Amino acid sequence: MKTSIRSPQHFSTSQWAGGSSTQLYIFPANTSYTERNFELRLSTAKVEVAESTFTALPGIHRKLMILEGEINITHEGQYSKYLKPFEVADFSGDWKTTAIGTCTDFNVMTKGLRQSELYYLAMGAISSYGLKPKGSFNNLFLYATSGTIHLQLMDEDYILETGNLMVIENGSISSISITSADDFGLVVVEV
Repeated sequence: MKTSIRSPQHFSTSQWAGGSSTQLYIFPANTSYTERNFELRLSTAKVEVAESTFTALPGIHRKLMILEGEINITHEGQYSKYLKPFEVADFSGDWKTTAIGTCTDFNVMTKGLRQSELYYLAMGAISSYGLKPKGSFNNLFLYATSGTIHLQLMDEDYILETGNLMVIENGSISSISITSADDFGLVVVEV
């Protein structure tokens, strides 16, 4: 098992027609979003225009969670869905996708047979929680949206600050102990 915590200085931000996108993680490490040769990519994006068209990503499966704001997302010929904070849209990058509204979102992009779970945990101050992954995935990602979060994993202690991403690769994890003196929010991705 390999663990690391990435802070905003490790992330790269680029502009797109509707706002900006910040890449948090890409696998394999020597791949590129622009070349579409990755197997897994995690990012956040700011949608800053009232109406936007998503970049076509043929062959890529997408999960998108709203962190702030609200949008009405439409997948032409498929379905439309109104998304509020922490709700998830699950769709193919092959679909023509548009959105009305502004938001900050969290994105999971996978290729091939990779499956993923994307969900959100919010806890009050002085809370203790045992995170048990939902599936039998090899990789777990924890992205702090607010608060200072104390994690204990396999007798090791970690601190996750707002905006940081914890990466746990090649591990089978039964439980992670989470505590915080503050209210906190945590995006969880299992791949």
